[in-house]
Amino acid sequence: MLILIAGITGSLGQRLAHVALSKGLSVRGLGRSPSNLPPSLFSQLESFITSTSYYDVPALDQAVAGVDAIINSYAPNPILDLDGHLLLLRAAERAGAKIFVASSWSRDWTNIKFGDFEHYDNHIAFKTQVEGTSEIRPVYIMSGIFADLLYTRYGPGAFEEGKMKYWGEGDNSVYPWSTQENVARWTIDILLHGDGVQDGKGGVFKIQSGTTTIRELADVYEKVRGDKVEVRKEGSLEDLEGKLARLRAEKGRKGQLEYMGEAAAVLANKGLWEMNDITLLEEFKEATTLEEWLRE
Repeated sequence: MLILIAGITGSLGQRLAHVALSKGLSVRGLGRSPSNLPPSLFSQLESFITSTSYYDVPALDQAVAGVDAIINSYAPNPILDLDGHLLLLRAAERAGAKIFVASSWSRDWTNIKFGDFEHYDNHIAFKTQVEGTSEIRPVYIMSGIFADLLYTRYGPGAFEEGKMKYWGEGDNSVYPWSTQENVARWTIDILLHGDGVQDGKGGVFKIQSGTTTIRELADVYEKVRGDKVEVRKEGSLEDLEGKLARLRAEKGRKGQLEYMGEAAAVLANKGLWEMNDITLLEEFKEATTLEEWLRE
């Protein structure tokens, strides 16, 4: 089976390639800079197609020619999430490809509507556009927040300098999360064994290494790193919603990164990041725990 990994030079793309190769799959890469791949990985590829940009249509057509499946692992970027995504899918259509794994590893945006969380609007728009205009039925994989972001300003509690914050009852809101290693392994497992995937039926699959809360994140950090984490309440849910409304009016959609944390916290307070119907395949290996990941 020959698979194309678009965005193979990225962190997740390289992990996907390693897993696919370990399972005996043939891998073709698409990206701008082949030199960003370790020589040991590059040498194992069926080929590497160099593109000049996400809209390099000749490179896209060359990359998808003759492949059995396409995995889009472009970096999370508003333009790539929608424009680049659609251009890659249209190339897949021209090539007659049936298996297309969309770039959707994220919190579960199937629980929310357009405008609730601007960062995921492009994913919602992509899915809507494809459903109305394409014969391809993509595979969407929801993974929760990547572990790499848990202890950053973009994670639960907006961790910074040993401090985390919440509103309302948000210190105990549930956040699904996954390591990139788990996501790469399980994505290839879903590609090979997910219900209907090999038949081109697509679908939504939900995976997670685990779930956590702001309180647990602080406790585990203190246990592993030995540093005290201050968890403080900033106000009520109503206070948070008012702050978010002001920031949206002031910053506009282009400034969404400046209020992403507040928007995510509102949805977490309402339980909208929690995932149901988790995919559990026989092929899945045991998930990494939060403590194990933090000790790595």
